[in-house]
Amino acid sequence: MHNPKAGSSTRDLYTGTLRRLRVLGARVEVLETAQHGDSAKAVADAARSGRFDAILAAGGDGTVHHAVEGLIGSSTPLGIIPMGTANVFARELRLPRSPGQLAKALLEGTAREIAVGQVNGRPFLFVVGVGFDAEAVRIFERESTRKWGQAGYAWPIARALFSYRDKPVRVLSPSGAAEGQWILVTRTKHYAGEFVLAPRASLEEPALHVLRMRGNGPLTRARQLSALALGHLAHDPGVTVEITDRVRLEGDSTIPVEIDGEALGELPLDIGIHPDRLMVIFP
Repeated sequence: MHNPKAGSSTRDLYTGTLRRLRVLGARVEVLETAQHGDSAKAVADAARSGRFDAILAAGGDGTVHHAVEGLIGSSTPLGIIPMGTANVFARELRLPRSPGQLAKALLEGTAREIAVGQVNGRPFLFVVGVGFDAEAVRIFERESTRKWGQAGYAWPIARALFSYRDKPVRVLSPSGAAEGQWILVTRTKHYAGEFVLAPRASLEEPALHVLRMRGNGPLTRARQLSALALGHLAHDPGVTVEITDRVRLEGDSTIPVEIDGEALGELPLDIGIHPDRLMVIFP
């Protein structure tokens, strides 16, 4: 499943990987789709057909997210050709970035079962963000800075830093009730590329790592962003980390929400572990 809107800078990785897969003896059928509902349905139909050994999602984290919605609970494994801006999930899998090595990894890698998160009953792969980072994602999508690659995040982050007005988010978990202004619920170690957000996270463990950031204003957020860049966010005095299997986030419905790097959803959010598992090809 190829998202034709994915970055042109990774076009060579896509075409080179397909070419190498065919040279190595794979039969490949390509479906181009960029619509959320169409993508999930096409993947589900392909998995149910029994005609394919694997489904490959060629695109960014959004494309992978849509593929997971169609594959969750299926015995057909998911492989990834990373063509997006951050490619958080592909980085978590440590996928190679050369066409030859990637094709080899997809053909010879191991299909393993992983736990998947769910938010309001729908699957998510790696992160749910509420507040500051979701506002940056919204600006990123609206102003189309994707074409600048990783550098395209700089302007949305700067805009959000000085324009977003923090609102309280109520966090309800088995340990009790608390409040924060920026909340991240992650299933993976990495965030927004190579930044280490939750060093103890594991895809195979059915757990959520909930980071609750307190405080208001650009100086507080800049301090927390700096701590994130250095891999020390959990040590910031305004940050609390909790590992749990479920959490509910409540607050004003206008507070922005992002799921797997896309501006999706609104509060309240019930977040937990999906009852079904996902098969994924690891190199």
